[in-house]
Amino acid sequence: MKKLYVALITPFTIMNDIDYPALDKIILRLLDENVEGFIVCGTTGESPTCSENEKIALLEHVIHLCERRCEIYFGIGSSNTCDSMRLLKLSEDMDFDGYLIVTPYYNQPTQFGLYEHFSTLATETKKKIILYNVPSRCGVSLSAATVIKLANDYKNIVALKQASKDLEMVKEILNTTTDFEVLSGNDDYLLEGMMSGMSGVVSVIAHFTATKMKEFFKGIEEGRDVSELDIFFKKLAHLCFLESNPICIKYLLSQQNECENVLRLPMTAISYEAKTKIDQNYDKIF
Repeated sequence: MKKLYVALITPFTIMNDIDYPALDKIILRLLDENVEGFIVCGTTGESPTCSENEKIALLEHVIHLCERRCEIYFGIGSSNTCDSMRLLKLSEDMDFDGYLIVTPYYNQPTQFGLYEHFSTLATETKKKIILYNVPSRCGVSLSAATVIKLANDYKNIVALKQASKDLEMVKEILNTTTDFEVLSGNDDYLLEGMMSGMSGVVSVIAHFTATKMKEFFKGIEEGRDVSELDIFFKKLAHLCFLESNPICIKYLLSQQNECENVLRLPMTAISYEAKTKIDQNYDKIF
């Protein structure tokens, strides 16, 4: 069965502190909906605005709450290899499955620099690593050749989260590696990704569509027509990414009384225009 991981938001109180009761409510519901795992401190969790101490505290909290009921991956990506290494060292002995590491953003390293960044980190951990390629947000893209070399050189580099619609790259990687997975990072491109050989998704919209997404994956495995669900996910993803993630997701979760509609600067709450579009389609979502 395809795997469903949720890229967790980080709820904040109106005082801008981490809202652990809200986080617990979201996680426990998603565990009951049988998701395979969580990404803690990814960009959906506004990790660039969280301090190092907050990130470690969040990870500890999620580990304790989940009690090994699912997999947990910790986002340690940054534009500074030393910062990522420090987070790795601080967390290495904790009881979770692995790391999600995004390509260094803004400074746009070469493919050689990207290889050195990930290999430096992979050498220092026994945990699994998921590479994260999201060129639209980082300004740089991993090449298929770099991913293949990393996968072949480091057995703990086990997967790629591909937030790009370059499916030829996906096919090349899967045809050239063994025991390596590609996960979709695009909620609006799920069917296409699964048909290209992807093993599942790291999803944002699964915060409130996990049951439908599990049904979607089951339908694919059983060879059933899932086009109606695919259309639903595409329309929903369009609404949820009207503004930079997690602006719209937090608004929708606040409407479900699961968290406050609070983000940390430079992220801001949803605009009137985007809110109006979502409100007009709210009944179709829920």
